[in-house]
Amino acid sequence: MVSPVNNLELGRRIKQLRLSQGYTLKDIESKVGVSATHVSEVERGKTSPTVGALSRIAAALDVNPSFLVDLPVGESDSLTRAADRMVIHGPREAARWEILTAENPYAELSLFVLVLEANSDKPLVRPPRPGDKFMYVIRGLVEMEIADEKYHLRQGDSIHFKSSQKLRLWNFAEGESHLFWADWPRMTL
Repeated sequence: MVSPVNNLELGRRIKQLRLSQGYTLKDIESKVGVSATHVSEVERGKTSPTVGALSRIAAALDVNPSFLVDLPVGESDSLTRAADRMVIHGPREAARWEILTAENPYAELSLFVLVLEANSDKPLVRPPRPGDKFMYVIRGLVEMEIADEKYHLRQGDSIHFKSSQKLRLWNFAEGESHLFWADWPRMTL
C-alpha cells in the first residue's frame, strides 16, 4: 500500500532525476511542453503538477509517474541472508547477479554482487538508462568501457558514473571477478 508524496518530496525527486540526467529546466520544457517556470515551481514544492504535466515530466525523465508520487509505507528494514540471496544468471554473458536487496517497494536503489566468469571473451553490456552506477572490485581484474573511455580496475578499486552511458565490462582475471554493484534508481536485470 502506498500513499502520495508531499509537494516538497515530489519536487526533490523530479529535480534529482533531472540533474542526474544532465537536463536543464529548458531541456524539460522543450522535450514535453511543460514550461520551465512550472517545472521549477514543482521542484521547489510551490505547486502540484496536473496529472497530464506529471506524466509528461516523468516521460521526459524516462520513469513511470508512479516512481515520482508513490511513497511506500511499511517496513523500513530489509535483511537478506547469504543463504537466501536470489541469483540470476545472465542470458548471454558469463555473469551471475547475486541480489543483495530484497524486493521492497520503498527501495530506490539496487545492490548486487556481480560475478564474472573466467575465460569469457564476451563483454557484459548494459544499455544507457537514467541514474547512477557505483562499482567496487571485491576480487579480480576487469576492464570497463564507459562511452568511449576504458578503465582497468583491480581489487579495491571503485568507480562511480552516470548510467546514461553505455557500459561494457570484461573479466581479465584468471578466475572469477567479483564486483559490488549499486544502481540508482532501481534497475531490472
